[in-house]
Amino acid sequence: MTHFAHFEQDLDQIALELAGLGVICNVRLRDPGMVQAILDGHTPIDCTNHLAFDKMRGLLALAYKTIEESSRFEGPEATARMIHHAVQLAADRRDRYA
Repeated sequence: MTHFAHFEQDLDQIALELAGLGVICNVRLRDPGMVQAILDGHTPIDCTNHLAFDKMRGLLALAYKTIEESSRFEGPEATARMIHHAVQLAADRRDRYA
């Protein structure tokens, strides 16, 4: 498996899991400042599932690390395409179950 396929698969899986955790925690990760607030450990008021929140926070950190590694190995343009694809997959899944 090439680096590209590995990073793309990882980002897709992370995005899909984050979409589900966002629903469980009642947060919209694409809202301005939300990701940074979660990474800083600020639990949203409506989130009562602390285990899901902790998992979401860890996955967000993993996403940043994966993006950093992908940019280094695959370049920023390829990584941007992978991110776009992963976000679209997650949005489609969220819309299907919302």
